[in-house]
Order: sequence, then structure tokens, then C-alpha cells
Amino acid sequence: MSHVRQALLALGVAVGVSVPVRADDAADARALVEKAITAQGGREKLAKMTAHTLKFKGTFHGMGQAIPMTGEIASSGNDKIKVDAEVEAGGMKFHVVNVLAGDKGWNKIGDAVMELDKDQVAEAKEQAHAGWVALLTPLTGKEFTLSTIGEMEIDKRPALGVKVASKGRRDVDLYFDKESGLLVKFEHRVKDEGSGQEVTEENFASEYKEVQGTKQAMKFVVKRDGKLFVEGEATDYQLAEKLEDSVFAKP
Repeated sequence: MSHVRQALLALGVAVGVSVPVRADDAADARALVEKAITAQGGREKLAKMTAHTLKFKGTFHGMGQAIPMTGEIASSGNDKIKVDAEVEAGGMKFHVVNVLAGDKGWNKIGDAVMELDKDQVAEAKEQAHAGWVALLTPLTGKEFTLSTIGEMEIDKRPALGVKVASKGRRDVDLYFDKESGLLVKFEHRVKDEGSGQEVTEENFASEYKEVQGTKQAMKFVVKRDGKLFVEGEATDYQLAEKLEDSVFAKP
């Protein structure tokens, strides 16, 4: 049976590569994205503010236990992200900093700094790409191919899906609330840091509030292969046209 399954998967990949997305389907997908952009505040405002800074509090569940954390996340464009967090585990507090700055990246725990290797940078870029796609306004670029992926229920509400494909990148699936048009989930494949295996990561967004004339999700839940990974909420959210490169310097 496994050989049959592998053959079917190979056939599916071949068909997916050789058959272009129907023009009407691509148009339907883009219409869903445009509705979401309008619901979030409009293309003009969102496209201008591509840098985000937010303070958060939440819980990390990736090690089989609930670990409280607080911190700040900064992002700019599609390849610059910094997570600066205080984590409490085993009665002790740890300062953790993760940075991606283009083709370089670092992890810092306490005073120890480790530079990311080539594979780690590549994976960090994949995850940054998914977050960039979730901003929606970049999807007008010719490098993106959009198609519809049907309807599903999220938090007991119907949501419509759009698959985003881009050469050299993993696909990202976006789901929009059928009524409001707001993005309620994006899903993609990631390499789990603990096991090294590729898993499905689901990012759920909710509790939208107005931020500088736009609507931004203030609550987030992340699951990996259906298991709770991270949950939290933004306590402060700021948008900007850009952030200084020094924000993403080696910690």
C-alpha cells in the first residue's frame, strides 16, 4: 500500500506542476484576498506599513509543559524578524533572543550566542515567508500563484481557503472568515526544532482590534500537527513603514 500511496503522491506533484491554475479560480482566490485586505483597512494603509512591533504575553507548550513567557516581536519585510522573550521554566527565568536578518541569524539564551547555520537560516526564511504571505498585500506580485481550496469551519464559523504557491517556497494556505473576510488562519509546513521532522503548523488569529487605522489580530494560537504549540495575546501593537537595521543586529 505504501508504494501505491507514494506513486499517487508523485502523480499529484506532477499534475500540480504541469497544470496551471484556471483563470476563473485564480480570480476567485484574488477576490477573497482583496476582500480581506479591505476588511483589514485597505490596500493603501496596509501596503505602506510593512513593519510590525508587538509586545506579547503567552504560553509555550512545545516541551510538553506550559511555560509562561512575555516579550516583544519585531518584523520588517520578508526576511527580518526578532523575537526577544523572557521565559519562565523550572522556577527560573531565561532571556531568549532569536533573530533573522536576511542571510544571517542568531539564537541567544542568557549570555550564550549561537549563529544559525545555513539550514537553520533557510528554515527561518521559510517561516518568515509564511508570515509575509499572511500580510496579504504582497500577494499582488507575479511570483505568487493563488487558487481556492474550499470551505472549512474554524471556531464554529465558515471560512474560505486560498492556497498560495511561490517558486522555491513551501505553499501557504490562508483561510478567511466567510462573513467578515478577515484572515482567521494560515497553515504551512515547518521543520520542528525538537524532532527535526517536518510538521504542519496552523496559526489561528482572532480578536481583531483597530491599530493605526487598520485591523490587527490581538490573539494568536499556534498548533503543530494538531497539538497546541504556542498561545498568547498582543498587549501592544505598532505599525511602521520600516524598522532600523540595528533592530535586527546580532544580539
